[in-house]
Amino acid sequence: MVYYLGGIQWMLRYMGKGFQWLLDTSGAESIVAAASPFLGQAENVLLVKDYLPHMTNSEIHTCMTAGFATVSGSVLQGYIALGVDPKNIITACIMSIPCSLALSKMRYPETEEPLTRGKIIEPPRSTEEVNVLHAIGNGAAIGMNLSLLIAANLIAVISIVNLADFLLTWLGQFVSIQNLTMELILGYVLYPYVWLLGVPKADVTRVAQLLGLKFISNEFVAYQHLNSATDGGKILRDQLSPRALVISEFALCGFGNLSSIAQQIGSLGALAPTRKSEFSRLALSACITGSIATTLTAAIISMVM
Repeated sequence: MVYYLGGIQWMLRYMGKGFQWLLDTSGAESIVAAASPFLGQAENVLLVKDYLPHMTNSEIHTCMTAGFATVSGSVLQGYIALGVDPKNIITACIMSIPCSLALSKMRYPETEEPLTRGKIIEPPRSTEEVNVLHAIGNGAAIGMNLSLLIAANLIAVISIVNLADFLLTWLGQFVSIQNLTMELILGYVLYPYVWLLGVPKADVTRVAQLLGLKFISNEFVAYQHLNSATDGGKILRDQLSPRALVISEFALCGFGNLSSIAQQIGSLGALAPTRKSEFSRLALSACITGSIATTLTAAIISMVM
C-alpha cells in the first residue's frame, strides 16, 4: 500500500543522494539494510520489491548480508523472555547495519551502476494496482506466497542438517566420539576465531560451541542453551565470566544460520523468480559475511569493556 501511494519512491528519491554521499551505497540497498532490525530478513526487501529484479549482484549481496547480520524487532520479546539483556540486542542490531554494508562491499564490490545510486529511476511495475484495496490484496497474496516458500525451504535445509548430524553421530560411535555433530565440529573450528573476539581463555570453548550451535540451528536455540541448565545441571550463563557473557550475547545476535539461508532464498525467489539462481549463489557468502559483521560488533564491545 505504501508503495502504491508513492511513499517508497519518495524515500528512495530523497535518501538516495544522502546514502551515496555518506556510505557510497545505493538508496535501495541502504534502505533495506536500515529496515532489517525492524522488519527482519524476509520482509525488508518488500520495501524495494519492484527494484529487486533490476538490482546488481553486489546490491543483492548487501541486502542479504544486512538480513543475516541483524535480528528483527518482531522476535525481540522472545529473546528477552529467554533472559537476554534487551540493551545488548538493540545495540548489536544498530551497530551491525553499517558493519554489514562495509563488509559486504569488501566481499562483493560494486562493478555495475545501480538504478538508485544518487538518483531514482522508476522500474517497471510488477503489478498494476487500481486502488489502495487492490494494493493491499496483492500484498496479502505476496505474504502468503512468501510464507509457504519459506516453510518449504526450511523443511529442506533442516532435514539435510539432521541427516548430516545422524551420519556424523553414527560414524562417531566407531571412533569413540560421543555426540559427534556439526555443532561440535564447528565449535572446535571456531575456537581461534572466538579467542580473537577477546573471550577469556577459560570460556573460549563454551562460547565457540554456542556460535557453532547458532550457525547450524539458529540464535533462538543458542540463546536458550545459554540460559538453560547444561553440563551437570548448571546454567551455562553462570559458568561464563561477565565479559564472556556480554560478548556471547552480542555475537549471537544475528540471523546468520543455515535455516535463514533457506528463508532468504525462498522470500527473494518469490519476489524475483528470474534472479533465483543469483540468490542461491550469493546466499552462503552473504550468510558468512553477515555472521562476521555480527561478531565484529562483539569484538568492538570487547575492546571498550
